[in-house]
Amino acid sequence: MSNEYAPLSAGTTARGVATSPLLAAGLLLVAAAVGLGAIGLSSAQPGPAIVWSSVALAVYCTGLLLLTGLSLGTGGLGLAAWRIGSWSLVWCVLAFGLATITWIAPQTGAAAEIVPASVMRALWLTAVAFTLLAAGYCAGPRAMAVRQAGRVTATLRRRFTDDIRSPAVPWLLFTIGLACQAATQATTGRFGYVGNVASSVSSASAYDQYLALAGECVPLAVAAAAVRAYRTGERGAWLTLGVLFTAAIILGAVGGTKQSFVVAILAVIIPRTVSRGRLPWGGVLAAVLSFLLLVIPFNLAYRASARGAVTLSTAGAVAAAPSILRQVVATDLRPSVLGQSASFLAQRIRSIDSPAIIMQRTPGQIPYSSPGQLAEAPVLDVIPRIVWPGKPILAVGYQVSQEYFELPSNLYTSSDVTPEADLYRHGGWIPVIAGTFLLGCLFRVLDDVADVSRNLHGSFLVILLFPQIVQAGSDWSTLLAGMPGIILLWLVVVAFSFGRQTAPVISIPLANRPLRKARPHASTR
Repeated sequence: MSNEYAPLSAGTTARGVATSPLLAAGLLLVAAAVGLGAIGLSSAQPGPAIVWSSVALAVYCTGLLLLTGLSLGTGGLGLAAWRIGSWSLVWCVLAFGLATITWIAPQTGAAAEIVPASVMRALWLTAVAFTLLAAGYCAGPRAMAVRQAGRVTATLRRRFTDDIRSPAVPWLLFTIGLACQAATQATTGRFGYVGNVASSVSSASAYDQYLALAGECVPLAVAAAAVRAYRTGERGAWLTLGVLFTAAIILGAVGGTKQSFVVAILAVIIPRTVSRGRLPWGGVLAAVLSFLLLVIPFNLAYRASARGAVTLSTAGAVAAAPSILRQVVATDLRPSVLGQSASFLAQRIRSIDSPAIIMQRTPGQIPYSSPGQLAEAPVLDVIPRIVWPGKPILAVGYQVSQEYFELPSNLYTSSDVTPEADLYRHGGWIPVIAGTFLLGCLFRVLDDVADVSRNLHGSFLVILLFPQIVQAGSDWSTLLAGMPGIILLWLVVVAFSFGRQTAPVISIPLANRPLRKARPHASTR
């Protein structure tokens, strides 16, 4: 029996109406970026050259975002559909483009070792890398993988409903995640940023990898509670969401990580976007203000206390957290904090330092690493430690801090090593061009698997992948090696969380879009 109503997809009119403006705007921005880049190259002073080139990269990636939106066939940019490819370009605009403007201020610490000319070279490397990433995303040879992705998505829709199977599911997921995080703390003495940080680079048990992965059930519990609240509207469902969301925020705060706050927000916003069909801009603005006014000041004070003159244990840091929070609320909740936090955030998310220092010292001072490692390392990293007890500890950021920034080994800090920078240190431009193109193809396949605009189950996958892929603070091997475990966790959690289908499924978008009567076929008139 055919469905009487057919969904009015955004792409129905978009290709005829929205394609031309998107194409024109994208090409205009790309042309403007070329002009701004030329101004930057012609500037004799390092400061203005970096500013103009940073703005040029931001404008250029915005143009790529518009052009990439054309490949989606929906008339949009893919942001409301939580497309990883689209959000990666937004991150490039912010972290590689606009945040690089902070280089006009005097640099201190490890960043002071980078010369302005290396920053300029790194900006052009980033432009090339994201051009190839966008090309792979839009036109890469991925037909077979896309067919398999469609089968996975169709199977999930056929077997599972969009409803959480029980009110107990979010609580059970949260309990599992909390227990695994507690077990990690018990075995390593480390909880997020606090505790025995040396253990992250000196020792590893056979179960650390699995415990860390299962600990991601905490934000997934918040997502499950959000799905149930949005779909049922029951008071108990909203209460569960409020309690679990608050608990996830507290866990992230005592762990000293800002990313936990961001992921908890995503766990609420992404299901909301999928259910309603649009981004809740009011909620996004409230989250940004809370992040600047409260999260950043608390995190800075808390980290300074945890690793001050005396490094506190996890229990000691947690005991100090309430008094630090009271102090922040009493003294730092004022408008001037917004500017200070925004300035700190721009410097913190600035991602150009890694490719800049690597291009500065490779291959002149530090030879290229073997390109073969790019294929070998992700495979070796996937092998469980329980099968390979002598498996080396994966700490590329810690190693790069010592090798490129010449930091002492007893300073346990990890530099962000972006995929583009890691590809360059494994052979130069050819690995960058080939690797980023392949990453673009991979991101498109993952987006097709998640298919958030039609598949509520896919929102859980995006929540897991977003911090690892979009923020792009990990090297090539870590990025690829982490994906199989994430996908497996996603499939298990979906099977555990959502109810079973009892009737044939008609695939329609989840968003509350207007419906139109399906026109009868010509042969039936």
